[in-house]
Amino acid sequence: MNVYFAHPCFNDAQEAFKTEFLSKLSSALSHRQDIIIMDPFDHTPNIEGDRETKLKMAEDVKIECIRLLEECDVVIALVDGSDTGVAFEAGYAHAVNKPVILISQGDCSTANAMLIGAAKMMFDNILDKEQMEKLAGMLEWFDATISKYPGKPWDN
Repeated sequence: MNVYFAHPCFNDAQEAFKTEFLSKLSSALSHRQDIIIMDPFDHTPNIEGDRETKLKMAEDVKIECIRLLEECDVVIALVDGSDTGVAFEAGYAHAVNKPVILISQGDCSTANAMLIGAAKMMFDNILDKEQMEKLAGMLEWFDATISKYPGKPWDN
């Protein structure tokens, strides 16, 4: 099962969170090699710091991220920081009937109401071990459900 991780990664704090989150999630899913986390930053350059490059490459980045979203089965969206890219990715996923799971280092309820309304689940304080284990369990449930009912449209 492919899981798209929608998140901002434009400064040191965001990079540190990503590293810690992916490490903890990987540990929580260590017995499940069939659940693959897809990070769009592994497939596209970070173009946010250079206006000219961003304007030139924005379409290519969008196309690649949409391709990855189409290939995924579930989207995890980090709602901290009000990132418009994350909102786009979560909204696109919802529109094409991919389940969206919201996560936050703090409280998901501070996110935009439309993101909350599109989410199947929300996990606050995601770096806490208990919350990470719940997220891993939810991903395992989605994997089992998707395997049992391939092509099932989610009731968005």
